[in-house]
Amino acid sequence: MNIRMLNPARRLVGRLFLWFWLTTLLTAGCAVWISKLVEDDIDIAAVPLRHVKTLHQLANRLENQPLPTLQTSLNRVSRRLPFRLVAVAIDSGATVRSDGPPLRPRTEQRLRDLIAQRTPIMLKQRDFSLIGPQPFVFQSQRYALFLAERGAPMDPREWLIGLLGVGVVVSMLLSYWFARSLVKPIQQLRSASKKLADGDWQARAQAPANRQDELGALARDFNSMASQLENLWRGQQRLLGDISHELRSPLTRLQMALGLAHQQNIDAPTLQRIEREAVRMETLINQLLALTRAEAAPPRMETINIDSLLRDLCQDAQFEASNNDKVFACTDLPATAVQANRPLLCSAVENVIRNAIRYARTRVTLTVECQASHWQIIIEDDGPGLPVTEREAIFSPFYRASLARDRDSGGVGLGLAIAKAAVTAHHGIIRAHQAQAGGLQVIIHLPFSS
Repeated sequence: MNIRMLNPARRLVGRLFLWFWLTTLLTAGCAVWISKLVEDDIDIAAVPLRHVKTLHQLANRLENQPLPTLQTSLNRVSRRLPFRLVAVAIDSGATVRSDGPPLRPRTEQRLRDLIAQRTPIMLKQRDFSLIGPQPFVFQSQRYALFLAERGAPMDPREWLIGLLGVGVVVSMLLSYWFARSLVKPIQQLRSASKKLADGDWQARAQAPANRQDELGALARDFNSMASQLENLWRGQQRLLGDISHELRSPLTRLQMALGLAHQQNIDAPTLQRIEREAVRMETLINQLLALTRAEAAPPRMETINIDSLLRDLCQDAQFEASNNDKVFACTDLPATAVQANRPLLCSAVENVIRNAIRYARTRVTLTVECQASHWQIIIEDDGPGLPVTEREAIFSPFYRASLARDRDSGGVGLGLAIAKAAVTAHHGIIRAHQAQAGGLQVIIHLPFSS
């Protein structure tokens, strides 16, 4: 058995379990430590003989000090001692101490409780000890002298506040790191999924796939799925290209046979019907080839002005619309320079315009807008429009909307698919919306530099 399989941290559920388990143990340990910290246990011990002598000598020196205040005398006497000196007035209970941090109120109260003690004792509280009392008289007032360890212990409340502050900061950092370790691979996987949905068939979740937990397994499954989708897409493109090329040879022979039949005056209506079907098949093959080329390789871009790019296309659209008793209106085209592949982008716009002219009742408009980082072409018609459920599907190959199922309406469902492939090759987006006039509005969103 592989010993690595026994490591619970290799799985996401194991990490979650260990995280909450260790957090619980750490919290319990901190609670026990804090409870020990705030305990106020006091031990009473016998005073060493040397400390008794020290107390007696210090009391005599204080009684003989000519200084005006007791605090000044305490500072001078304790200057070279490892202790602090604390004097408690026997009559009033007032506390006078040498320089240093103040005593806690509870400690001062204990000193007042001990001033009636006849013999010195030692009170121990962790690393803090008090020795006394030793009575003495200073300026006709009775005092009890105590020796205290220099540097009184920190107030437990300060320990508690500091510990809680450190605990909050550490727990926040650990929680952020833990949450980040879970969210980051999910975000990377989401980004790769979005790229794949937008047509980037080479999108992969590389970093999450190196993990050894459930997220790593999910990323590897996603990469496997993306590879299969890429292979299917490439196979579809090869199939379309091969079929298109293979159909050209019999179609050419059919057209040659039709030419010979016309010369021999054989049943003209039948020949005309066969010729129409041959032309329709040739159109289908040309569209399949155009779709394959648009999706096969990145196009070669050139810098060109928008008005130069679309001027001839708008003139052709006006001529085609007038032949169908409709109006095509084009706003002033800006002279802004953009990067584009002229044949490919013109083919995309032409397919959208022809689709709009085919279904418009009376009018089609084309508008070009330039923004800060992109430009867009808006084509609207006043036709019947499309329901929301079909506005995205019309850009799929061979899809024919409900209003276009009749073959007499023209087209085989490849024109808008070619337009989408061409726009995608320019790193743009094409979307269909409902126009204000009730028809269909197609917006081609393109960056200035592709």
